Amino acid sequence: MSVTVVNDYDFKPDADVSEAKSAAVELVKYFRAEVPGVQLSLWLEDHDNPLHHYHVTVFESLATLEQVRESAAIKRFVDRLFPHIAHSTYISPVAEVWLADGAGVKPVAYP
Repeated sequence: MSVTVVNDYDFKPDADVSEAKSAAVELVKYFRAEVPGVQLSLWLEDHDNPLHHYHVTVFESLATLEQVRESAAIKRFVDRLFPHIAHSTYISPVAEVWLADGAGVKPVAYP
C-alpha cells in the first residue's frame, strides 16, 4: 500500500524562495540516491501566486515514509525551508494508487 504526502506551503513575502528550491533539489537528489521507494516527488508553484507551492510525494510503503522522516536529509531540508515559510499544511493519506499516468509530465530540473 502506498502513502501519499501532500505539502501545501505559503512562503513569507520576504522569503528566499530560491534557497527553498535549492533545498528541495538537494532532497530530490537524496531520494534518487538513497530511497528507491520514493515513487514520485512533484513540486509545483502556483501560477497566480509564486509564494504558494505544493509538494506531492508518493512512497511505496509506510516503511519508506518513515525512512525519509527519520533521515538527516529531511532534517536538513526542514532546517533550510521552514525559516521561509509563513504557513504549511501536511496531509498523509495511506492509499493504493489505482490509476497513474505520467505521459504529460516531463522531467524538470531546477538549477
